[in-house]
Amino acid sequence: MHVLITGASGFLGHWADAALSAAGHALTRVSRRPSDPHDVSTDLAEPGAFTALLRARAPDAVLHLAAVPDIAPCKADPEHARALNASAVAELARACAHGTRLVHVSTDQVFDGTRGAWSESDEPRPLHVYGETKRAGERAVLDLCPDAAVVRPGLITGHASPGRRSCSSGLRAALEGAASNGERPGLFTDEIRSPIAARDLARALVVVVERAELTGLFHAGGPEALSRFELAQLEARDWGFSSSLIRPSTRAEAGLAGERPADLSLDSTRLITALGWTPQSR
Repeated sequence: MHVLITGASGFLGHWADAALSAAGHALTRVSRRPSDPHDVSTDLAEPGAFTALLRARAPDAVLHLAAVPDIAPCKADPEHARALNASAVAELARACAHGTRLVHVSTDQVFDGTRGAWSESDEPRPLHVYGETKRAGERAVLDLCPDAAVVRPGLITGHASPGRRSCSSGLRAALEGAASNGERPGLFTDEIRSPIAARDLARALVVVVERAELTGLFHAGGPEALSRFELAQLEARDWGFSSSLIRPSTRAEAGLAGERPADLSLDSTRLITALGWTPQSR
């Protein structure tokens, strides 16, 4: 299968690229900062970019990872966030609606965090521009390309190669600093997620791309509901650091209680059942 993957230069894109290649698929990689001269560099937020790209490359499937990917950058530039996370996704959905398999990766941040174990049938109520724009993209895909799949991952963990970033790599760098200078990173005890290892999410995305009967919404979280503090302690121990290097903190102390949802843990039964899948948290 010829798969066009957007966001190929990003953290999850790196893992998904490797998993698709290992499965024997031919790839067209699209990214802002191509690392290979054969990769495609284009501004996907520009109107018409996706239409032209699919016409030129004619993929069998698209795995769409490109986004303005977090709360802060979307808050800083909401116009760009809406262009890439919503308008461009709608254009992609229209372009794929006539026979191109589309798997669109969204986020758990579409929920307001007022409770946990969110399922696909629960109504999203985002608290911030990031969640709002990603929710708009989801709706465009589901409305305009009914045969597509939309995957909402939990917090994605794992190593990020140089030039990429992940929560795990950021934590490790902070722990290395704490071990030498004593400045302990603070992690939230009051923000709950369903962390999932990037390698397991990437493998699942490959299967979803391959299986056209998998349509609609799918949650993709790991097996544990963990606070950011609990996850950091586990990762620190995995790497041989003392968990005492991490200090507990709260969203309120950071002035983020109204912006960061409290509990985004996911019920991923639908995808686990469909794939016979056992994801790990790290």
